[in-house]
Amino acid sequence: MNNYNLFAEFYDSLTENVDYKVRSDYISNFFSTSGKGKGKGSVLDLACGTGSISKYLCMKGYSVIGMDLSDEMLTVAASKLIEGLTLVKGDMTEFSLPYKVDYCVCSLDAINHITDYSDVIKCFKCVYDSLNVGGVFVFDVNTIHKHKNILGNNSFVFDEENYFLAWENYFTEPDTVDIYLDFFVYNGSNYDRFSEHIKEKAYSIDSLRKGLKMYGFEIVGIYDELTEIEPKDNSERVYFVCRKV
Repeated sequence: MNNYNLFAEFYDSLTENVDYKVRSDYISNFFSTSGKGKGKGSVLDLACGTGSISKYLCMKGYSVIGMDLSDEMLTVAASKLIEGLTLVKGDMTEFSLPYKVDYCVCSLDAINHITDYSDVIKCFKCVYDSLNVGGVFVFDVNTIHKHKNILGNNSFVFDEENYFLAWENYFTEPDTVDIYLDFFVYNGSNYDRFSEHIKEKAYSIDSLRKGLKMYGFEIVGIYDELTEIEPKDNSERVYFVCRKV
């Protein structure tokens, strides 16, 4: 597992193009339509990062547990003083909760940061064990297509007011992208350089479906990003909606 340690300081700035409200609306709609419980209920925001999805779910009236392995991410999330949010440190492949929740969300390709399929299965088991019967699990993943044709062997540059980021990706088999981040952070007179290496692995829809069914999840739907239509060959992100039966 990889931590977004240095990345945490800049994460919100780098994801300004992500409409978290739209995503939280999309996710919570599945809570309402696919769950068997009533009311808003409790949510585990797994790999919650800086708490952006948690924030909007709390605003909708859900009681949210935000879990992340990165102390730095949790520190940023805590600084937002989100009412209704409880933050805990935990590994998404090996955790248990003091009580079961009604829903779980794992968003923005956090599953892709688990680079061993056996650990993905462990994650699914932990989620299953943490949900009430009828509870809903919604997560998204970057696709193999995106890894091969969008992210892999590509570079991105962010030139911001107080930092410069050189982001280089290298596609490696099987379906893994090695991400190298070089931050140049302005300290008032010159720039300090910080580097970080992250891996992402893409999994086929069939392998994820198999892993979910292994622990008794009912798959309600598999959808192209922010839609309710089936994924296409060139889909870049796919959402899974699952229910504990």
